[in-house]
Amino acid sequence: MVFRVLLALLLVTAATTARADAPVPAATVPRDALDAELAALAALPAERPAEGTAGAAQYLWFDGLCQRISRAAFGILEKHPDDPRRWRAALVLQQRRFQPRFVQSIGADYDTAGEKAVVRDHAAEEAWSARVDALDRQLRAAPDVPDEVREQVEFGDLMQTLMPVYQAVHEKQPVDLAKTEAALKAFLARWPGSESGRGVVPMYIGLVTLATGASENDALGAFADSPNRAARDYVEARRRFFALSKEPIELAFTAIDGRAVDLRLLRGKVVLIDFWATWCGPCIEELPNVKRTYAELHDKGFEVIGVSLDAEKDRKKFIDLVAKEGVAWPQRFEGKGWNDSLARKYTVSGIPAMFLLDQEGRLVSTNARGEKLGQEVRRLLKL
Repeated sequence: MVFRVLLALLLVTAATTARADAPVPAATVPRDALDAELAALAALPAERPAEGTAGAAQYLWFDGLCQRISRAAFGILEKHPDDPRRWRAALVLQQRRFQPRFVQSIGADYDTAGEKAVVRDHAAEEAWSARVDALDRQLRAAPDVPDEVREQVEFGDLMQTLMPVYQAVHEKQPVDLAKTEAALKAFLARWPGSESGRGVVPMYIGLVTLATGASENDALGAFADSPNRAARDYVEARRRFFALSKEPIELAFTAIDGRAVDLRLLRGKVVLIDFWATWCGPCIEELPNVKRTYAELHDKGFEVIGVSLDAEKDRKKFIDLVAKEGVAWPQRFEGKGWNDSLARKYTVSGIPAMFLLDQEGRLVSTNARGEKLGQEVRRLLKL
């Protein structure tokens, strides 16, 4: 689950950071016509089902959305066969994030049987896949593909290289990190202006530290002189973070429920600063573990502070979730998403980010998750 969410976030990052200054070749149809079609296609993934849609109905709704996206993308390609901008529609298909299921029916036992209750048109699925495979070959060979599209195709290839490595590392299997690092560096060198470096470098650094036990600061050195600006910026920001963490972290705010919070008043206690959000699946998965550790060790000197990376529009959703889950610790809510001032100061690039502070307020860990959280808290409390 963690991996799928992370991959999705990285693909979204890549898809939304295309260079604004990339040249667009002259179109063979009025520019506004195709632009409107591409804008309509780009808007489709943002659609959401009616409130209350769940289970089989939600499955059917999503399949219908995927089929609409597929028809719209193929329609653009057929209608504008000579316009270089058509490859933006091809990319939507090539990434396969909205691959139709071609559902024929769903059994009444879907809620318990899951996918086994779904009858799909496998012939239609195979035909669609073959059509996209052919499109992928055309896309890679075409001389008129805009740089912004070609970059994202190559980013997808890079992620296909990283996926099995990520899986193997988390399953504690041996991996060839040298080969993986070479592929990453080649991508960064080929696309020095790509913002993807800001997302994929931290992912790779996490793999290195987990697989080898190397410190994050040491692992960052491999990218300090990267030709990719975003990668260099990330390394510089993380090193500023390490410099900041040599001193006690200072933080004071009024929580979303009105409580006054000041880390200076919590000296002598072990404190977890939990960066999370309602839209973050891994954060929600980690919540029971944090609640359990808090319940077991709060009376012995363990405190938790939540920092929400939700947007202002999701304030009520956040408040409702905190109440539903019975979260007892204070929550900082700035409503700025990834632009949260604290997240930017400490270069938080992925969540959940678990900042564990010792009794003097100094950072001792940024990945105290799962069983490690309880173990680290007990160690610091000398239990």
